[in-house]
Amino acid sequence: MVDRHRSVREFLAAQPAERLAVIEALRRLVHEANPAVQEHIKWNSPSYVIDGVDQATISAQGKDGVRLVLHRGATTTENRDAASAFTGDPHGLLTWHSDIRASLLVTDLADLAHKRDAAVDVVRAWLAP
Repeated sequence: MVDRHRSVREFLAAQPAERLAVIEALRRLVHEANPAVQEHIKWNSPSYVIDGVDQATISAQGKDGVRLVLHRGATTTENRDAASAFTGDPHGLLTWHSDIRASLLVTDLADLAHKRDAAVDVVRAWLAP
């Protein structure tokens, strides 16, 4: 897949106004959860790297909101029929798609404000070494 956006700035400039505030809030949340994370464009979206491995990606293409997808990069084999061993989501914010991929749906800024503290904790646990 060829990335349409060459930079995060270019990605942000292409977003509809109603999603931009949510995307920016999720970007801040990821950086708060782990200030060492590096942001770049991968899969046509802002993606967050730790130790050379993409660990999270913002997906703004959905009709129902913006998702922060937590994953283990493109080279780790995933099993869609297996449960995850991740225990850092005590509030059940994540929707699991495989043993190594889950998403946090944010419908709007009010939704994110409601679950922000718990979301920071989940992302912090996911991005922990």
